[in-house]
Amino acid sequence: MASRHCDFTLKITFANMGIVFRQSAKTSIVVIFGAVMGAVIIWLSTKYLPDKHQFGFVQTLTTYAVTLSQILLLGVNYTLAVYIHRYANNEQKRKLLLTLCFIVPGILTVVTSFFYFVFHNWILHHFQPDDMHLMKEFFGWLPFYALLFLYQIILEQYLGSQMKVALAAFMREIVLRVINIILILLFAFQYINFHSFVIYTVLMYLVPVSIFLLISLRTKAFSFSLNLRIFSKAEYIDIIRFSWYHFLLNMVIILMGCMDLLLIPFYDHNGFAAVAVYKVAIFLVVLMQLPSKALLPASFTVLAKAFAEKDMAKVRDLFVRSSINILIPSLGVAIILCCNLNNAVAVIKNGYGEIIPVFLILFIGRFVDMATGMNDQVLSIANYYKFNFYLSLILTLVLFFLIRFLVPHYGMFGAAWASTFTIVIFNIAKYTFVLKKLGLQPFSKSTLLVLLAGLPALAAGYFFPYLFDSARHVYVHSFIDAGLRTLVIAIVYVLMLLLLKPSKDLREYLSQIKKNKRLF
Repeated sequence: MASRHCDFTLKITFANMGIVFRQSAKTSIVVIFGAVMGAVIIWLSTKYLPDKHQFGFVQTLTTYAVTLSQILLLGVNYTLAVYIHRYANNEQKRKLLLTLCFIVPGILTVVTSFFYFVFHNWILHHFQPDDMHLMKEFFGWLPFYALLFLYQIILEQYLGSQMKVALAAFMREIVLRVINIILILLFAFQYINFHSFVIYTVLMYLVPVSIFLLISLRTKAFSFSLNLRIFSKAEYIDIIRFSWYHFLLNMVIILMGCMDLLLIPFYDHNGFAAVAVYKVAIFLVVLMQLPSKALLPASFTVLAKAFAEKDMAKVRDLFVRSSINILIPSLGVAIILCCNLNNAVAVIKNGYGEIIPVFLILFIGRFVDMATGMNDQVLSIANYYKFNFYLSLILTLVLFFLIRFLVPHYGMFGAAWASTFTIVIFNIAKYTFVLKKLGLQPFSKSTLLVLLAGLPALAAGYFFPYLFDSARHVYVHSFIDAGLRTLVIAIVYVLMLLLLKPSKDLREYLSQIKKNKRLF
């Protein structure tokens, strides 16, 4: 009987992981398409904004606006997502909830803007002398830029609660990037100057905000109330506590992810020019993380269900297999990127050669993060989120002091090492905690087999001869070389995976493709 139950459980697990692969394949198509458009934006920006200070400034302004919007939200986006369903059958409370979620961040933005302008000179004093004129010229646009991000997030969260997720994703991944490309081309062909380009870059976020608002107005649940007595004192306390906790958790996570970009303009003597190089390196790192972004949502759902059923044998099996399934494509993309860095620099040109060492430093931390599997998700599911929060808070402070010390001496390389060191320590701590508390181990014999499969692929890509002279017809030759090098890496890597067989799920997925003649 036990044997039959075990066989049945394994069949269910395989079926679940098969669904994960099929869903992830669909998600990957959208993610890859968005990444291609992002690559086009990076390439056009480095080509037609040859002044790295200008490109770096635009990236910095956007980073500051996004970060400021997350602060000003005070966690109400999470509150809206949860409590709007809690009050689904109470129209008056739902109306007041929407009112608070829309008004409170707006009021906070006005108050913050007042102090922002009062301390105008003190804020500008922190930037490098060569960057000061750009900050002065567009100083007043930052609060408005943050406000647009803020209401885009709130409206997107509301539409998500009304099961209108596809539109938000389309606006974010496609429409905004198309507008961005158009603006860059208008600037390139001198239809607009740099001042107009920056302003239009800010104003383009009026498009999603306006569309989201119009669609929200057509939903029945989108209405407001100013009757503050609808909520009891206990309900206000509950909402405030919920919002405050998620605000703190979100802020710590965001700061860990972008503190290097936030502080480089202050402490690197090259200011915005250093940001330009660092931003391109980060984009390449993000490409390396695309497979994990495609696989994690579906894997998280299956893992959460196993936890809910309290089937720890199934949890352990899913945890290990999910880690392997994330590692396989992530390692493949990482090898392809590492072997094509020279082609990337050849295409970008304009003095972006420092991308290579910065990327390789950042690569270490991000690869450790991917290799250690779904520790973040497990901590969340198992209600150990407080450990994650306090650990993140401590390491955020460590990251700040490392950047403060290293960047003035080593520039963007100091920021990259600070970020990598923090991420590695962060993942070692999570790995140790999950192993001790839950007995979950992301590494197995299959992990070693995946790494062994990657070594010949890395050698094939690294030692593959440069058959074309990138100095002539740089785009044609670089793209041909990148295509051939990537093809060689892919063939060797896939053959090694088929030979070593590190993942049962991958074999099952490939056999289904062969049988059904389709990806999903």
